[in-house]
Amino acid sequence: TLIAKAVAAPFKLLTGGLGGGGNGESSGVPFDAGSAALTDGTKASLDKVVGALRERPQLRMTVVGTASLDKEAEAFKRARLRDLAQAEKRRAALRGGKEAADVTPVTDAEYPELLEAVYDRADIDKPRNFIGMAKGIPQGEMEALLMKQIKVDEEAIRNLAIQRGVAVRDYLLSKDLKSERLFLGAPQTRPADPQWKPSAELKLDVG
Repeated sequence: TLIAKAVAAPFKLLTGGLGGGGNGESSGVPFDAGSAALTDGTKASLDKVVGALRERPQLRMTVVGTASLDKEAEAFKRARLRDLAQAEKRRAALRGGKEAADVTPVTDAEYPELLEAVYDRADIDKPRNFIGMAKGIPQGEMEALLMKQIKVDEEAIRNLAIQRGVAVRDYLLSKDLKSERLFLGAPQTRPADPQWKPSAELKLDVG
């Protein structure tokens, strides 16, 4: 008997013939490399999962966040740079009297100027001019110097995996699914599949 299968990018739900016993099947919720943020497309796919779960109260779901140090270290650093740029934009907005909740995500057009502000603030060794002052350098060089200071180890990647699982679980909870039907599994940071992509795995079980 079929349980349910949500297949990533985009999800496809098998909506008929659910029931029976035994364990369910896993599927992946995709994430951008280095990030634990849900995209609008992923949220739309999860909304379909919500509908399927509401129709089948016998199903429970375990969410297992995954990440890989080998495959995501560079992307993780770049995502942290984007976070620093976002923090700089928030700081500037607060100085201007705006509320933090009103600060929009950094756009590609805004990023270079904000990155420069992050670089200026950073306590790192910087190229100097002949009188000893930090000199302007291209964006790529600023990124490279800042990224050298960003620590990426097994613990950081484990936290990324946890954040992915939490992001999916919390989104499903926000849709009024009962917490006793949603569980967080132990994060996985050493995917065996050579075709693995950043994801949170969903496993459906019959209660």
